[in-house]
Amino acid sequence: MRICTASFWFSIFLLLVPSTLVADSSCYWDSTRIQFSGDRIQQALCLTPKIRASGVVEKVEGGLPSTFDELVGREFDFSREAVESYAARHGLRDDEVGGALNLRVSKAHGNTALYFVLHDSNGPDFGNHSFTPDINVSPRINNLRQFGRRWHVLIGRNGSSATLIDFFQPLRSSYFEAREAGAKAKGRFLHVGLLLPIRSVENGAESKFGGVIPDPAYTRDQYRRLAQVYVIASSRAGRWLIPAYASQLNQYGRAPVFIGGPKGFDLTQWAKALRSVYREIYSNR
Repeated sequence: MRICTASFWFSIFLLLVPSTLVADSSCYWDSTRIQFSGDRIQQALCLTPKIRASGVVEKVEGGLPSTFDELVGREFDFSREAVESYAARHGLRDDEVGGALNLRVSKAHGNTALYFVLHDSNGPDFGNHSFTPDINVSPRINNLRQFGRRWHVLIGRNGSSATLIDFFQPLRSSYFEAREAGAKAKGRFLHVGLLLPIRSVENGAESKFGGVIPDPAYTRDQYRRLAQVYVIASSRAGRWLIPAYASQLNQYGRAPVFIGGPKGFDLTQWAKALRSVYREIYSNR
């Protein structure tokens, strides 16, 4: 894996510093180009710091998993026919993966979507009760319509997914996009939610960041479906999209607290799932 070092570090006090300091960093929002500064790797590093189970955004990592290091930001590898064939073999329907493959993704002022933003659902909320043993398979818990249309796609813990809004349609789902700096970027970001139950902390103390999450936070089936949705979205964009975490975008938008997640997300596990999907398409192209 090639190691790429980001030249600045995000920390919990970022919300307290003047906005000019954010602009002075090596990864800032360029409103003229409607994208973050830096090359494809720098942007991916800036936008995917580890998110603790508490919701706290940690400092930027020193490098990306090799799969993303090799792919992110580059021209998409496979023909649309190869991806359509893969989707058909695996029974992936348009209403599960963000819409039809023959449609382009959203645009912002003529600029094709560039960022693939991950959120967590921060629910269902179990309150003071323990997680039930069936959280990964329960139809009630994995009801993909219970949160409304907050993202383009929502992925359940059982690996199911639902298209809530087609990737073709521009959508704002972060504080950053709602603020002046990113307002004209509507359509530059695709949004995918991951179902993540929560419950209150064990000692009953109030939790500022939403309490306790399952361990592991996300299932193998979720990572695999996320990889499939990412491939299909990138195919429609014509380029491997740059991954981003909603909590990090919300920091740019000066959100009042660290919200959006994906809390406890493992980028390495997603990279492994993506490499597996990539090989499956490659071997049958």
